[in-house]
Amino acid sequence: MRNVNLKDRIKFIGSDFFLNKSKTFCILPWMHMYVNTDSSVWSCCVNKTMTKETHGFKTNIMTQPIEEIINNDYFKQLRLDMLNDDMNENCIDCYSLEESSGHSYRNDFNDQFKESFTKVLETNDDGSIDNFETIYLDFRFSNLCNFKCRSCRPEWSSTWAKEAKDNEDHPYHEWDGHIPRHNLTEEQFIDRFKGTLKTVERLYFAGGEPLAAKEQYWILNYLIENNNTDLILEYNTNLSMLKNTKLKLSVVDYWKKFSNISIRVSLDASGKRAEYLRSGTDWELIEENFRYVKEQLPHVNMGISSVFQLTNALHLPDFYQGFLDRGVLDIKDLNNTFIIPLTGPEQLSSRILPKELKLKVEENWNNFLNGLPEHIKLKNYVDNCIRYMNEEDLYDSSKKDFIDFTMSLDKIRNENFGEVFPELKDYYEKVL
Repeated sequence: MRNVNLKDRIKFIGSDFFLNKSKTFCILPWMHMYVNTDSSVWSCCVNKTMTKETHGFKTNIMTQPIEEIINNDYFKQLRLDMLNDDMNENCIDCYSLEESSGHSYRNDFNDQFKESFTKVLETNDDGSIDNFETIYLDFRFSNLCNFKCRSCRPEWSSTWAKEAKDNEDHPYHEWDGHIPRHNLTEEQFIDRFKGTLKTVERLYFAGGEPLAAKEQYWILNYLIENNNTDLILEYNTNLSMLKNTKLKLSVVDYWKKFSNISIRVSLDASGKRAEYLRSGTDWELIEENFRYVKEQLPHVNMGISSVFQLTNALHLPDFYQGFLDRGVLDIKDLNNTFIIPLTGPEQLSSRILPKELKLKVEENWNNFLNGLPEHIKLKNYVDNCIRYMNEEDLYDSSKKDFIDFTMSLDKIRNENFGEVFPELKDYYEKVL
């Protein structure tokens, strides 16, 4: 079957197999671009090996033609592997999630963008695509960010990078990566992406912190000027910068002009726990901004993006319930709330919880979820996180790694894990 024309083979096998039954197929390489903080283009945001030098090339969307990038050797081979049901090393995160929890990003995107399968039918025998159109654009302008979240890395936070560079005892002190910044003017930047912005139907901004990026405002200006305000506009933001004082701009004024906006706020806990896990957080300000957006922009679909990890696994249900009780969050907002199991840094994995606390985590979540309507999508994400947590017991083998990582940051930031999470202290301090 592999010897026949590729387009004919795809038609023969049919879209249902690829979208719903294949263990390797993902629709994204046919209609999606993920632009990383260093301007490289990856297949998606969970790609594992794109930046390795072993690939023999380096993409840069600020200097290379888009047509050249999306039909390079990497993308062509990726498409062929997916069509031939061959596992590609770049997609290991999805394979692992499916093995441990039964579900992955791949499954979600195949469902969300199934109508784009017509582009798959246009695949050439070498894996290239003629007349590639970006339907879904995930743009990370740089690692510029005012937070230092414990679950993050220097690649995605300039504040993290500076802290790591300035402190010899920092877990990432040896990180020698460099996040280049382009020198394009607004006019040059927009001219480069005009073609992409004409076809895009879903535009996702993350970071770094997207509300700190001037490029975000450049794109919004262009879309408004060209009456393209009906596309799906999505954000993952810490929501600390509704007013960009440096640029003297208010993002809320821009959002009022778009009809379809989804905002997920990066929050893993409330109060002191939130400020500890995502250093830079002013909890009162974040809650105030959350309320303000909902008040000023009732058409915006608000939600939360959480990372399920050792430190917050017990308390995430309490956090959500508190938001609901105080009227900050509505039940419908839970359908735009996304929880993923933390896979890195490994030192913060929920798998390092002792068995008795894992049972308590499940109990807390069951008590919370039982009070929600059946149709709430959050339940699926929680199920995935619980399955991931229980897949492996790393308490005895990795608890010291957690302590070493945590104490290193505590010392640098003058923070105290035991004071913020006293319920966990006894399970880990004995390692010292």
